[in-house]
Amino acid sequence: MEILVLEGNIAEVREHNRRLTGRTPGEAYADVLQKLDPLVRCEILCPADRDDVGLDHLARYRGVVITGSALNAYQDIPPVQRQVKLALQIFESGLPFFGSCWGLQVAVVAAGGEVIRNERGREVGYSRAVQLTEAGRGHPMHVGRPQVFDTPAVHSDHVSRLPENAVVTAFNEVSEVQALEIRHGNGVFWGVQYHPEFSLRDIAATLRRYGPRLIKEEGSFQTVDELETYARNLEILEDMPDRKDIAWQYALGADLLDPSRRQVEIRNWLDHCRREALRNAA
Repeated sequence: MEILVLEGNIAEVREHNRRLTGRTPGEAYADVLQKLDPLVRCEILCPADRDDVGLDHLARYRGVVITGSALNAYQDIPPVQRQVKLALQIFESGLPFFGSCWGLQVAVVAAGGEVIRNERGREVGYSRAVQLTEAGRGHPMHVGRPQVFDTPAVHSDHVSRLPENAVVTAFNEVSEVQALEIRHGNGVFWGVQYHPEFSLRDIAATLRRYGPRLIKEEGSFQTVDELETYARNLEILEDMPDRKDIAWQYALGADLLDPSRRQVEIRNWLDHCRREALRNAA
């Protein structure tokens, strides 16, 4: 099954992430998809850089994923405009469409909604106490999720106005839209404001990437050493998930520690892609 992974970041950010983690966000996302289903084959493209994806190119895939990004959906700049335009093409193609964080925001803007800076501040590391709505409890994207859960996250923007034909499936105290479905044109988008693709090691890299801002501006950590200790402990926990002392200290439960629980929405979306492929072949 061919899946197109659209890396949301510009080249500078991609390479910075590679220096921190050894891979770009798009490469990391493709790894998760292929571990969840070894029959998945991924192509990674970077539409922030140039217009190189069209409907003819999209026709070879069974689904499209947009990763997270350091961009802001309300910026009137080419790297954002290109991705909003492409999201419209994906909707028109009718392909199963999924996005994490930035991916959700791009789909919302493309379908006519609005994204703004969240005045409640940044969620970094985790979204806590995310709750499924009534629609979310019955939605195939969330099969296997409990009513309330924690999940990896990093974002300072959120959806302020829904597009038409959008249904919110999850929320928390920081953002009224933590997950949704959008029906637009010929397509259906499933998306989450959080990052089910993130490992604990990815969270550690995210903390380091935002380090100066988290210390000087947002007060999440007092010193660089404090932040680095936290990040190192997350990496230890990634390699040694039985370290209950670290998990207890940081209040990390199975929703965050167990990949099969972290990645629920992505696994369910891949199942959706397979069902759609069979339906279209019938």
